Amino acid sequence: MFKEFLELIIHFRELVNKYRVDLEKSESLTRYCLVDPFLRIWGWDPEDPSKVRPEFTTEMGRPDYALLIDDKPVIYVGVKALGKQEKIEQYINYCITTGVPYFITTDGVRWEIYDTHIPKPLPEKKITEWNIIDDDPAEIIRRAFVIWRINKQRLEAGTPLTLQHSKTVTEKVETVGTPLVKVEARPGRKPLYTRLIFPDGKLYNVKDWRDIFVATASWLIDSGKVSKQDMPIKPERSRIRYIMNDKPVHKDGSKFKVPKKVGEYYVETNLSSRRSIKWAITLLSRFGVDPSKVFLQE
Repeated sequence: MFKEFLELIIHFRELVNKYRVDLEKSESLTRYCLVDPFLRIWGWDPEDPSKVRPEFTTEMGRPDYALLIDDKPVIYVGVKALGKQEKIEQYINYCITTGVPYFITTDGVRWEIYDTHIPKPLPEKKITEWNIIDDDPAEIIRRAFVIWRINKQRLEAGTPLTLQHSKTVTEKVETVGTPLVKVEARPGRKPLYTRLIFPDGKLYNVKDWRDIFVATASWLIDSGKVSKQDMPIKPERSRIRYIMNDKPVHKDGSKFKVPKKVGEYYVETNLSSRRSIKWAITLLSRFGVDPSKVFLQE
């Protein structure tokens, strides 16, 4: 899938470079050239009425697309011509009134996804975003994974897809791989695994053992399970050392030996292979995530 997705991103960039003026003038052209193919690659085929309904009519208005599961809308999509901005508040109201949990706004290049039912101000309803032109394709895949339509057993209508609403994650993927709790670290050897996959389907690349711990910390932060009030975070049976802090300093004033900034926080990455696994499991367990549901894949 990555190769196909990469080719699509390259194609999009070529189209935008060649036809930018036309795309900026035409919402229909933007939908046909940029939006439809992107939805299709994630399982939402615009030519299949059981999955996608364009110009979906509601009592409140008419979203450009409704994405369906069992004939029930689960996501509304609002599209504007390249460079234009949708009236997000209006569509959020459509979603709330008609019971649709998610809204996507896009101009074909910039994509934003909102969890409409999070009881927070509009800016905090945004759960992820990406830019087809500016962002790395691997990062786009990682963020866009929340809209992957697999089937009704794995994506249940009415249950949020959010990356930041920790209690209501619906996006599930094939859990083929080795559970984190069963991974045997081999000192002196690089891991055989290339990626780490979390319960919401979010993927992180793995090149060495420390990446497992760093990815775990990053996912917990991105998913809203870890916040500033949780700082600092200590490993088990330690009084002065920290796993994570809002500054790269331990309780005794000593600095992290190999600090790495993750979001707004710092993690200590001066770790052995076994400790990387142990600390990742410790973090997950501490914040209510079953580490047996996190998998490493080759």
